[in-house]
Amino acid sequence: MIEGFDMDTKVKDCLIDRMIKIIDQISIWSGKAVAWLIIPLAGVLVWEVFIRKIYSPSIWAHDLATQFYGTHFMLAGAFALYLGKHIRTDFFYEKWSPRTQALVDAVLYIFLFLPGMLMFFWLSLDFAAESWALRERLFTPGRPPAYFYKTVIPVGVGLMVLQGISEFVKCVRIIRRRQT
Repeated sequence: MIEGFDMDTKVKDCLIDRMIKIIDQISIWSGKAVAWLIIPLAGVLVWEVFIRKIYSPSIWAHDLATQFYGTHFMLAGAFALYLGKHIRTDFFYEKWSPRTQALVDAVLYIFLFLPGMLMFFWLSLDFAAESWALRERLFTPGRPPAYFYKTVIPVGVGLMVLQGISEFVKCVRIIRRRQT
């Protein structure tokens, strides 16, 4: 009976480890992939500064730079969460034990982060869906589609929700480690 229980616990731990690893790998991959957007963003900004000095500013360059930066910001959020690079009040937090840090993080994930991000995800789905339904376009020259850009919002938030779940599970593991 006890062996069966241990095996079940080991199987559950193995499945949880696998889930955490998959989510973390998605965050790492998406963060590293979207990091390459910095190159075209820098190119567009350099072009804009150069052309502004010799001719006149272009509207499209500003829009394109905004889209590159917004995409970079939204899709790299899960990677930043994985790395622990989001802002926190470290002057208290750094003095706490790892278990206390995990306890505070777990409470914040479950009561603030996940509910807020799930609400943001739900609302951004409607925002993107409406843009797709209207085949919305930007007002800049060439009138590029806006719906691709607006789809980045729920995708980025979805990645953040997944990484938040992974981080919450890691916190729970740290909290439980001391109790066993």
